[in-house]
Amino acid sequence: MELPSPRRVSRLQEDDEAAGEGIGRILALSDGVFAIAITLLVIQIALPATAEADVLPSALLRLWPRYLAYVLSFLVIARFWVAHHLAFRLIARYDSMLVWLNLLLLMFVAFLPFPTAVLGEHLAAPPAAVLYATAVGLTSAASAGFWWYSSGRSWLLKSGLDPLQVKILRARSLAGPVFFALTLPLAAYAPYAAEAAWTVGFPLARTAVVRYVTARSQQSRGSGEHR
Repeated sequence: MELPSPRRVSRLQEDDEAAGEGIGRILALSDGVFAIAITLLVIQIALPATAEADVLPSALLRLWPRYLAYVLSFLVIARFWVAHHLAFRLIARYDSMLVWLNLLLLMFVAFLPFPTAVLGEHLAAPPAAVLYATAVGLTSAASAGFWWYSSGRSWLLKSGLDPLQVKILRARSLAGPVFFALTLPLAAYAPYAAEAAWTVGFPLARTAVVRYVTARSQQSRGSGEHR
């Protein structure tokens, strides 16, 4: 077996360090955007300037739609951050397309506080629910896009990964855009039902997708071994 020359080894090490530094910068920018987006959510919760001390309890209770919108969006953005964090634990290198896809995701994440504020102000209004579902659906699509690109033909992932794990993550990334697209008609006619579906139904839908893909993959793997 021919060993690489010292110059070749040095070049490989430099490339690895450059890739690691570049991914570190991508993650630093991404974490900053996620942190700011989550922080901006709470700014939308504010008491009216005319609220007096004697009516403070009732004024605080009347803010419950904003509390609900805050919790919902906090969980949504947290889910995107966790997915982003886990994806970059598997990504070993990057190219310009991945950088732009990541920036597209960050653009939608930074926008989420606005539909959250609209939903908190108009919880029962169909336009507010449709705006929120559209915003989260587009963010989910962007999140799925950069993962599908990095795990597709370009294969920017680490070597030696379990193909089943990659397949499950690819399928799970599609659960968000599909689910929120399906809830758009519900948001247009029954906003409260759509909001309940986002809170309860979405985690169940993602779990169902993962279990289905895992079962099918294991079944296919078992069938291949018995042949």
